[in-house]
Amino acid sequence: MWLDPAFLLALTALALAMFALLVAWSMWRVSQRKLEAMSRLMRELTRSRDSYRKELEELQAGSIGMGKKLTELAAILGRLSEQQQELALKDPQSKLYSRAARMVQLGADIEEIMAECEMPRAEAELLLSLHKIKD
Repeated sequence: MWLDPAFLLALTALALAMFALLVAWSMWRVSQRKLEAMSRLMRELTRSRDSYRKELEELQAGSIGMGKKLTELAAILGRLSEQQQELALKDPQSKLYSRAARMVQLGADIEEIMAECEMPRAEAELLLSLHKIKD
């Protein structure tokens, strides 16, 4: 009976089947460990992605806020520039003083400044004194 070829063949088939099951079970365990490692990695990547997404949203909100602030500042600067031009046009005296200052820089004397700019002697002397202080 032990030497019966059918029995030996059945015994060999059983051994091979058990060996195949052992190899399959071993491979299944390895694949389960890899799957768990990949799941952990996926969770970490998801957390990182969420963190980066939040940072990006914060940066976008900051950029939008800065853009609004720059727009406001540009509008304020425009209004101030207009006001400055209006003030320059309203004050004819400032034109005379600017002209007198240019004349002083070009070397004009007190008499010339008084005559050209219709300025009192004291003011002309003051402009000349200020020009000498700057030099």
